[in-house]
Amino acid sequence: MHKIVIIVKKYKILLVIFCLVINANWYGYFQVDNKIKFWETRRKGANIFNVHIKENDVLAAKKYNIKFIRLAVDKFPTKQRDFLIGNADNYSGLEKNDLKFLKNILDFCDKENMSVIVTMLSLPGSRWSQNNEGVDDLRLYKDAELKKQAALFWKDLARELRNYKNVVGYNILNEPHPERIFNTQDTHIDKVNQEQVQNILFEFYNLIVKSIRDVDKNTPIILDSSAYGDPNTFKYLKPLSDSNVIYSFHMYEPYEYTNYKLNKNKYSYPNCVVEGVSWNRQSLEEYMIEVHKFQTKYKIHNNKILVGEFGCFRKQKGIEKYFRDLISIFDKYEWHFAFYAFREDSWDGMDYELGSKDLQWSYWQAKESEKPYDLDIDRKSTYPQFEVLKESLIS
Repeated sequence: MHKIVIIVKKYKILLVIFCLVINANWYGYFQVDNKIKFWETRRKGANIFNVHIKENDVLAAKKYNIKFIRLAVDKFPTKQRDFLIGNADNYSGLEKNDLKFLKNILDFCDKENMSVIVTMLSLPGSRWSQNNEGVDDLRLYKDAELKKQAALFWKDLARELRNYKNVVGYNILNEPHPERIFNTQDTHIDKVNQEQVQNILFEFYNLIVKSIRDVDKNTPIILDSSAYGDPNTFKYLKPLSDSNVIYSFHMYEPYEYTNYKLNKNKYSYPNCVVEGVSWNRQSLEEYMIEVHKFQTKYKIHNNKILVGEFGCFRKQKGIEKYFRDLISIFDKYEWHFAFYAFREDSWDGMDYELGSKDLQWSYWQAKESEKPYDLDIDRKSTYPQFEVLKESLIS
């Protein structure tokens, strides 16, 4: 009788262990299902590249029907040289305090049902130029050891974030530009050997994706095209074998129009002529057509394409028409998109809730003395440039 009791107890223990394993596996399946399914429906979001992420900004994003935020972490405060990485010259592990800071933001977003793409502007060997005294850091593409460090960084980060159901994408590196290895003065895609460029990018992405998949097989991975995310480089882009990859590009063309330093009231949209091209809806679509050709060639579904950024200096003439034409093209191809930017706290130039007006002198005084200033008092949702975005988010 005593032996029977022992045997029954053993079976109970085994049954409990079996149930725990099954439950863990089912939980994993649900995580996979949720993260993949998120992108099966077309999504419209916004970029938040801020020094401080305020809860009110996330709540406002929800109010406008923004379905995800593309969150860049590199501006966040840190006691180290580079947020999360520690030092982009020599990665040795995630910075614990920085990781806690990021997780607190993700926890709040999760509580508010806000989905997040985690985006890196820096990696080991590729420090973001704005955090590098304006110097472009291209070491990553030439140094095998730094590539290994970048792969380890993403493996470590994916291990920490894989169970966040609201983290719906890892955007490996914002706007990669290996073209500059071969031509540091000009990023024009046809002035460098694109076969070499795309081989470098393919090998780099392949290494990072495999490293992430060692610890996280579920979270979609987002890959920007080269030449700073230029849609034209899709002509040369090589797809990866991973079926849970989303391909991304950025659209700021014509740059002479959208950029506030280059424009200086010289150009208005539509029909601004730049280098012999008259820009209108047709020329915008022609500039992005290589993305659609890439999809056709490799049988890539529309839900695997993301316009990771598009935007314009908020005071440019015709900006609302420019946005309307761009969005109509995104709608035609059913691409996901995220406008740049939503309530950026380090520069007001692409905060469309401010319209085209100049900010109050008190704002500039506060900025000069590094004192807080609440821009919410200046924001309105009825300015034409924001109205177009707002309408697109609910359609």
